[in-house]
Amino acid sequence: MSVFVNYAGPKLDKGQNQIVRSQAMVSFRGRQKQAKTRRAELVEVMAQTLNTRKLAPIPDRTLRAEVPNPEDDAEEATPPNRPLPARKCNSRSTAVIARPGVVVNRLDPYDLRGAPPMSTHMTGVDARTFQDYLCRCASYTSYLDETFVLVGFRQPSYFRPDMSKAACIYIGWLLTAGVLDAVRGSKEVAYPYYEYQAVKELQKFIDQAEMKELHEVVYPVIVLGMFEMVRFSPRAVTHLAAVERFIKSRGGLQEMPIVMQHLVIMGDLLLSVCMSTSLAFNSLGRTPTLRLSCTAGILSGDQFLSCPLLLCEDEEFSPSMRHFEESTASQLAGVLGTAHMIFAHFFDVNLPRHISAFNFDATADNIAGPNTSSILLETCALATRIMHRTYSKALDDFDHPENRADLLKIYANTRFMRLEAWEGLPYIYVWVNLVGYAASPDEKTRSYFIAEVVRCAFSFGCYQMIVFQTVLKNFLHLRAAVAHLSGQDRECGCGNS
Repeated sequence: MSVFVNYAGPKLDKGQNQIVRSQAMVSFRGRQKQAKTRRAELVEVMAQTLNTRKLAPIPDRTLRAEVPNPEDDAEEATPPNRPLPARKCNSRSTAVIARPGVVVNRLDPYDLRGAPPMSTHMTGVDARTFQDYLCRCASYTSYLDETFVLVGFRQPSYFRPDMSKAACIYIGWLLTAGVLDAVRGSKEVAYPYYEYQAVKELQKFIDQAEMKELHEVVYPVIVLGMFEMVRFSPRAVTHLAAVERFIKSRGGLQEMPIVMQHLVIMGDLLLSVCMSTSLAFNSLGRTPTLRLSCTAGILSGDQFLSCPLLLCEDEEFSPSMRHFEESTASQLAGVLGTAHMIFAHFFDVNLPRHISAFNFDATADNIAGPNTSSILLETCALATRIMHRTYSKALDDFDHPENRADLLKIYANTRFMRLEAWEGLPYIYVWVNLVGYAASPDEKTRSYFIAEVVRCAFSFGCYQMIVFQTVLKNFLHLRAAVAHLSGQDRECGCGNS
């Protein structure tokens, strides 16, 4: 049986299959070889441990039973002037136990404390992988829970670790490892052995899909798609296409619990943001929504819902931000208002390209003081300048080399600041990360920014679906407008002037 998941739908091409298969099998065989070598070493160490025990010499008379002879006792009687031999001590408290010789090659402490190498969990997953999975799930859950500080309320995250199926354990391991490694800035997000095990177990699971509920089949596939999305693998498209096929063949989204519906809808939008795919469970519309009046479903919390990509209700960019000084709050309102104006200009061809409503260049380059408020203001000003430069010069995309310096500064600032700095500004934080993602020239920085967007989506985003969906859709409109404007300039021969 093939180890690759058969969705009877879009598949990987031959070259992609060969790459994944070779990477997985090389790692798998290497692990097998290491396991055999380690078992041989353990046997040798145990043998050395037994052979090097040096016990105190034991007299021969204790090894054989002798019948006492009264005549011999009389002949060998101790003279009166000879001291009697010391009485043998049989007390446990005073007995001296001979120590074995020093063993040079001791067992690895992890082997002594942890599970035996050959032990397995009830699902068939080896015990160490299961233990590691539990630790990673705890770290990932904490990573998601921290995000609720942005919105002022706390709810359970939409990440539900499954510990009853081998496929879900391996896939959950991949998701938690991939996202956290992307946030840490790892050079490569690849785990061939676990990827091999995940798709092998998922194939077995899907072979029995007819006997399972729809959401049971969809959940592991969409989680695997999230992992592939964070590292921008084309296999994410395959997995999410399989989700679409499963759902449409089983009666549609309404056949699943509301939690799974939110996951599917959010995954569909995020995949379009990452891989520029067409939407399967959402409709983009012809124009963006600049102002949103519906706030149904939004949980209570001390938060500012608006951002440069969307204004909510009657909010304007002059809120009384309790976390900022008056001067900083005024500057931040000016920066965000300018960013929203630039966003609106992308969709109105009658407006001039030149925007001078706010001097955000001075704000971005002349931040006074190393405090958190100043760094946040600088970050927003840099994101606004990237939007302005891309619009006014009709650049091909946000990741143009002219935006490189500003992008690297945003990357450094967002990694430096804790989420508490963005408290009450959830969608401004999402906007900054979306701009950072769009302007990133390499996979390392893109992975970080998209991991943060996914973090927000699967924490408070799924509780505020209307607002979060609208922000993501407006970003898709923005990216399409950038491509359209740059294409128009190339046709008229204006260039990037």
